[in-house]
Amino acid sequence: MPDHPSPPRSAAALVAAVLVAAVLAVVGMTGAAQAQDTQPADSYVLGQGFNVGPVNLAGYSSLVLAVPDQGRKTFSLEDLSLYASAHVGTLFNPFMEAELTGLNLVPWGKDGGDGDGGKGYLVLERLYNDIQLPDGFTVRFGKMLAPVGDWNQIHAAPLVMSTIRPAATYRGSSQYATGLSVLYSDPQARWPDVQVYWQPMDEFSARPDSIVDDHYRLVEGLHVSFPLALLDKVGFSIQRTIDRQGVEQHLFGTDFRYKVDQWSLQGEWVVSTLSQPAGLHTTRSLEWSGYVAPSYALSDQWSVYGWYEVYDGRGAMPTANPVYSGQGAVTGNDRVAQDVLAGFAFRPQPAMVFRLEYLLNVGGKPINPTGLFASWSVLF
Repeated sequence: MPDHPSPPRSAAALVAAVLVAAVLAVVGMTGAAQAQDTQPADSYVLGQGFNVGPVNLAGYSSLVLAVPDQGRKTFSLEDLSLYASAHVGTLFNPFMEAELTGLNLVPWGKDGGDGDGGKGYLVLERLYNDIQLPDGFTVRFGKMLAPVGDWNQIHAAPLVMSTIRPAATYRGSSQYATGLSVLYSDPQARWPDVQVYWQPMDEFSARPDSIVDDHYRLVEGLHVSFPLALLDKVGFSIQRTIDRQGVEQHLFGTDFRYKVDQWSLQGEWVVSTLSQPAGLHTTRSLEWSGYVAPSYALSDQWSVYGWYEVYDGRGAMPTANPVYSGQGAVTGNDRVAQDVLAGFAFRPQPAMVFRLEYLLNVGGKPINPTGLFASWSVLF
């Protein structure tokens, strides 16, 4: 696939910084207008952000050590994210997430760890406003996470299961949508949650080519989530995309989460059909992938977990950010890739987690590299 040019990193950073400053200015003025509601400084609770009237400032960070058997070893700041949100009324409920990602902290190897990245990217993850309507309906417009499966919506490193992300949770689908969405959540929890979304043009403030698989000029889809209990659920996803080369894809998927005592089980399965435009020659018309991930809580602080994944999809070139995106091993492959991961997590408190895990490729060419990975993530 030919590469698409990305804007210079400095220009992208400047655009993102201006957008972040604009949103912060808006929510800041809103907070100043309601200064009588300001909470005292000692009200801050780690993991819940800082409230100033209707404005909440929060975020998360994640340091990652990646020691693959082959390829570049890194110690990097994979995520430093800032959330800013305000809940003012029916019509004005903005949300913004800006992120510094892929910043290599320790030179490692002959290229200093910066051969194809490593200096970090400032990206705009989300920027949208919610209009809250009666009876559980919400209209959202702006840049948002596409609700394909469960993992992509949870998103933040301290909240997901493992440092390494299964390929089934992001490859072969658009992780973002820029446009309009309608959400429904039954206030009485009698009916499933539903989200319909539509992106009619290119993604706003798209990530650089070096840290994504593809860019999409049309995205539309549906996600339905059926609650089974307080934390248990099963969901279904449909997504149609057209990428910049004109490849049309129809995705169908299911995801689940189930908990019994100290055990929990989650997973996802997706299958996609592809239609290529005339003149574009590929051998693929069908892709599929899935993973299943059990975990066991040894105590309130310690847990063990793992996942097994199969992936049959398009190969991708190595990228500058293998841990964040799950990319980075090899190109082109017709065999089904299979990965097994095992690890443990230590949470000294709910907003902090240390993880140590080992991933092993057991079939096909790997999507994530075999090796040892560790991370320290904090929700603030």
